[in-house]
Amino acid sequence: MLQPALSAEQTWSKCLSVIKENVADQTYGTWFEHTKGDHIEDRTLTVRIPNNFAYDWLDGHYRDLVHEAVMQVLGDNYRVIYSIIPPPADEPPKLDAKPAPPRPANDPLSALNPHYLFQNFVEGGSNQFAKAASQAVGEAPGKTSFNPLLVYGGVGLGKTHLIQAIGNYSLERAIVRRVLYVSSERFTNDFISAIQNNKTTEFSSNYRNVDVLMVDDVQFFTTKERTQEEFFHTFNTLYQKGKQIILTSDRPPKEITGIEERLLSRFQWGLVVDIQRPDLETRIAILQKKAEENGIQLPGEVVQLIAHHVTNNIRELEGCLIRLLAFASVHKLDISVALAKHVLKDIFVHKHHNLTVEEIQQEVCAYYKVPNDMMRAKTRKKEVVLARQIAMYLTKKLTKHSLKTIGLHFGGRDHTTVIHALESIENLVIADTQIKSDLEVLKSKLDVSAV
Repeated sequence: MLQPALSAEQTWSKCLSVIKENVADQTYGTWFEHTKGDHIEDRTLTVRIPNNFAYDWLDGHYRDLVHEAVMQVLGDNYRVIYSIIPPPADEPPKLDAKPAPPRPANDPLSALNPHYLFQNFVEGGSNQFAKAASQAVGEAPGKTSFNPLLVYGGVGLGKTHLIQAIGNYSLERAIVRRVLYVSSERFTNDFISAIQNNKTTEFSSNYRNVDVLMVDDVQFFTTKERTQEEFFHTFNTLYQKGKQIILTSDRPPKEITGIEERLLSRFQWGLVVDIQRPDLETRIAILQKKAEENGIQLPGEVVQLIAHHVTNNIRELEGCLIRLLAFASVHKLDISVALAKHVLKDIFVHKHHNLTVEEIQQEVCAYYKVPNDMMRAKTRKKEVVLARQIAMYLTKKLTKHSLKTIGLHFGGRDHTTVIHALESIENLVIADTQIKSDLEVLKSKLDVSAV
């Protein structure tokens, strides 16, 4: 246990020693090297960081690691908050220079992320309906038919940003008084702690006396029977009071296994909307928006390069941008295509050699404007069948998966169905120049050589 005589700077230095043992050198140099202990007061260690980018990344990716380091150095009764202090005027800005109030580093129950707003959520065809539904809920939480609102989609597509924007919007306009955002893991841990400490009444009161309850990643309630039981009753109580419930998941409720049917049915009482992987235009807009927000001049060809290669999710897009900006700042280099290729070469190479079936499905669905779940559905709609067959064709051409494995990724279809799809597309390539053109575009988007 640390002696009180140590300064905040010395204390944080000890914490950094713990952190450095648990992250790569490049990660440490980018996110932790330029932080500094500022002061300790009321069992709170305040740490200086240079910008909002750093806050978003530290809070989003290293919250648990920071908390563990502080526990090792100070004990479990201390917490960390970040104070964003831009560099002096004579130094080049690290990533942005917007002042912001201190934010908690390890207490997601205390506040929403103030940066998650509707106005900085980039809208595109992949998320347009989800954003519109969220805005409607933000205007009148608990008073629309969108209760609960469940937003599902893959990792890093903006689900958390969108639902927290609802809370920030409602609180800012005093539409509600209390919003509670938690991850499913936090809900579970709070419940376990309440049982261990005989505080289940306090737990129930905390979660059931809110105007808006947001729970991220409800799929992780899988197999947790006691937690599911508690959340079932919490859900019922809030719903009967006319309070708003907002959930996120990585898949539609009907595809979540290990959760009681009665709970899954409640997830679908209101509105279930999906967020798909952003198309190229949306990815470009996201990068441009992020650069603009932080006063960064980003060459158009660099934006195009990153958007073309990084297609999985928004978080990965932003991660590449942050990494590039951090490298350019530390080494005092101008941002260029050559620099981007050098800094992000491992990511670009990884994308080239490890194409997944899901990536192919998502790119094809985005191109043909077909919902992702249609890849596995039984529908015989003409436009869906074409998209599915093209996705099967590209999967066979661009991966090493067997016919049987490909069929399993497309709703458990038989290998003969895959063979039929391959033959159909091969015939169309000969007879239909549009299909041939579509395939070339899709291969380009997937960043593979023509085959």
